[in-house]
Amino acid sequence: MLTLVGTYPPIHCGIATFNRDLRESLLREGLPSQVAVVAHPEEVGLPFPKEVVRVVAKEDREGYRALARLLRGPVILQHEYGLYGGKWGDYVLDLLEAQGPKVVVLHTLLKAPPPGLSPEDLAYMQDLLRAMGERVQAFVTLHPEGEGVLRAQGVRTPVVHIPHGLPDLPRPPKETLKRALGLEGHFLLVTYGLLGPGKGLEFALKVLARILPQNPKVRYLVAGRLHPNLERKEGRKYLDGIQDLARSLGVGEAFLLREGYLSEEELYRLVGAADLFLLPYPNLEQVSSGTLSYALALGKAVLSTPFWHARTALAEGRGVLIPMEEAAWAQAVLAMAESPGRLKEMEEKAYAYARDLTWPRVARAYRRLLEEVEGVRLGVA
Repeated sequence: MLTLVGTYPPIHCGIATFNRDLRESLLREGLPSQVAVVAHPEEVGLPFPKEVVRVVAKEDREGYRALARLLRGPVILQHEYGLYGGKWGDYVLDLLEAQGPKVVVLHTLLKAPPPGLSPEDLAYMQDLLRAMGERVQAFVTLHPEGEGVLRAQGVRTPVVHIPHGLPDLPRPPKETLKRALGLEGHFLLVTYGLLGPGKGLEFALKVLARILPQNPKVRYLVAGRLHPNLERKEGRKYLDGIQDLARSLGVGEAFLLREGYLSEEELYRLVGAADLFLLPYPNLEQVSSGTLSYALALGKAVLSTPFWHARTALAEGRGVLIPMEEAAWAQAVLAMAESPGRLKEMEEKAYAYARDLTWPRVARAYRRLLEEVEGVRLGVA
């Protein structure tokens, strides 16, 4: 039995959603799987669905070893630094002692050292990556340049590029959805996801303050829940600060905060209503963005900083890339608000691009990879 390892709903994070979508897609490909979850202590008792056969507390090292002894079939493990326990998540090495072929999906690649990271920590993280590579049959990168980055860091493990999967959804009726939100006649900007400093919301609010004097019909909707790690550390302090900033900039009425976890139906309605999807991410080395993937799946025009994933996904006119410069962003939003033809062209290109990255196609790529590392052709269940 195939086992997927990482987080999983009802945990609210991008990797949990990725694991769920991957499992459902593999099941439709005839590959049933079970799930093993690594969770923060307060998440261990959540009502996980029946496919979750084991839950390990993040810092319970013996739990990793016990899980490794339990696993016998192929494993697909989702990896991000800090997702697992120990120093930079090095308890994952205990888990990777499991028998059977193992594939690790790398959701973070250290193309460049993150700001503030010490040389010692960087070296340790790179050593950890190579140690993982010695225990697995293949790495999966979500970015086409991932193999080159890994080879430059001394990784010799086979590397396969499989893009982040996208839901296969119909084009949303934008004007109808805007009307349902009471925003008919407005030019709607949208950002969604787990909310925290990495979203660039402070920057976007300053851009909004430059836009409104010239186009008071612009509205900025931010939707999602506070990042759980941030909430554990400081409660609602971050969101309160964002709302205070909006008021101090004089954009309080144009800034719409929809706080809380979004169901799939709510997400479709909110993102589908967007005239322009904003990704003002300050981290330009972000290798994958589930929110960008979802925006493309709905055929949204996107304005983004040139972070790693966006540079590939928004090429060839599928979106607009601009560094974090307030005046340039404001000018771009104002220009696109006056250019419905340009927006429509970007929407059509984004939606067409996304058809090649839907989850059924991605699941077939994982199936082929599993067949290669197992050395057998997997039968249909």
